[in-house]
Amino acid sequence: MNPKKQKILTAAYELFINTGYNPTSIQDILDEAGVSKGTFYNYFSSKSECLMAIMDSIGSEIRQQRLVAAVGLPPNDPEVLAQQLHIRIKLNLEKNLFALYESIFYSQDPELKAFSVKQYTLEMEWLSSRIIDVFGKEAIPYALENAAFVHGYVHQLIHLWRLSSTDDLPAENLAAFVIRRLQATITLQIAAKDNFLGELKLPSSTLGDPIGLKELSTRFEAYTEKLKHYPSTQQLVLFLSTEIVAENPRKPLIESVLTTLANDKMIESELSLLVEQLWKHVATMK
Repeated sequence: MNPKKQKILTAAYELFINTGYNPTSIQDILDEAGVSKGTFYNYFSSKSECLMAIMDSIGSEIRQQRLVAAVGLPPNDPEVLAQQLHIRIKLNLEKNLFALYESIFYSQDPELKAFSVKQYTLEMEWLSSRIIDVFGKEAIPYALENAAFVHGYVHQLIHLWRLSSTDDLPAENLAAFVIRRLQATITLQIAAKDNFLGELKLPSSTLGDPIGLKELSTRFEAYTEKLKHYPSTQQLVLFLSTEIVAENPRKPLIESVLTTLANDKMIESELSLLVEQLWKHVATMK
């Protein structure tokens, strides 16, 4: 990400958290970031677009950390899923995302509302996909409603903890507990063939159509055009685009590059999603 853009996002984030989204003006952001109005409008057309970029950046950070926790480990390990869930809970608390979510929820801006729906959909798709990874294809009919179960369970338990305790929330224990409950619930559902949503899917759901290696290769290669100013990252992405479709892909090298990209704080949402997709394929490579 461009350093000036990052400077604006950091300043806006601090103001939105400490002052509130609605009371913060674009001029406040300019003063905090020490940039001109022209610089701001080079990157953002509005305050709401700036907020969306903040949320997208944090979402990308969450995906990257989840990937770092998973690279080299089997996707079907429930402990990996618990650790990934812990990362989401921890960053939600550290970044005070609840305040930012409230800003979006109470906003009358249709773009923010649409963005909120998109973010929710992405998270439900990710959770559904990971549930299928852990519990196998027989879990497909139950994956989406159990993604909602995990999402809601986490939020409600956080609320209850805050109401009943002054201690810091034990985020890692919470994540492990929720995944244990998920294991019990979905095992019973599969045995009983009992679900609520039936054949319903999210409008943009891609769970039945995972991205194959050839398609991923094409997307990685296309994405290198966006990395002209970041030659080291560009070379890594170009390497992935060719290596994953080689006759004998070198798994250790691919995992090394994935780990490097997962730790790169400057990569943006689109690339982090592609990297996360590739991780699942790597697990099946010899």
